[in-house]
Amino acid sequence: MQINGNTDVGRTRIANEDAFRYGTFDDGAAWAIVCDGMGGVHGGKIASSTAIDIVSQKIRKCYNPSMSLSSVENLLLSSVTTANCIVYDRGAVDSELEGMGTTIVAAIIKNGEACIAHVGDSRAYKISNGSIRLITKDHSLVQEMLDMGQITQSEFENHPRKNIITRAMGVEEKIEIEFNTVDFEKGDALLLCSDGLSGLVSKQELLEIYNSNEFSTLSDKYIEAANDNGGVDNITVVVMKG
Repeated sequence: MQINGNTDVGRTRIANEDAFRYGTFDDGAAWAIVCDGMGGVHGGKIASSTAIDIVSQKIRKCYNPSMSLSSVENLLLSSVTTANCIVYDRGAVDSELEGMGTTIVAAIIKNGEACIAHVGDSRAYKISNGSIRLITKDHSLVQEMLDMGQITQSEFENHPRKNIITRAMGVEEKIEIEFNTVDFEKGDALLLCSDGLSGLVSKQELLEIYNSNEFSTLSDKYIEAANDNGGVDNITVVVMKG
């Protein structure tokens, strides 16, 4: 499994409140996490870094090669749930951190399956056989408007309120986590990113960049494309290739 990831503050933000981490296991399985924090002067960075620490620690500690698909699902869901409680509790006892939160998209790839848990609008795309598909669905205001038929797909892509999310880790004591699984064969790729990339680089552009660059340069090329298109937010991307 090849993995390539990076993050960048972008062209307009002072601080980078995104975070990412990834790793592999001896049996060939791999994992990755992307978070996009928000809230307070320092709250966003604290929320995302706390979530990354907790989820990655639990994945590394609890994963074992004999896990079934349902056990991998339980591991991801329990890891995110634990992190949510810790971020929420920290915000509840510190007035300067009150209301802080973070999106998350976390994946474990094992035995031909990619298992993905997410909250918020950080995304997972699958790239396979020359095509790209969005796996996750944004937890956002404009996604709800699209689902209800209030706006078109074209309006969704360029809506001025696209950054308003309806679900985030650490904001409430209990959290609803979305979980997806997709087949993952040799040669397939999974792209995890914050909305600093997906909000500025179209799905077709993501595919074109993937197809026209060396794997080792992909995260830098994606960040470059987002910055060329304005770089109005922090940009984080991790690409996993089988």
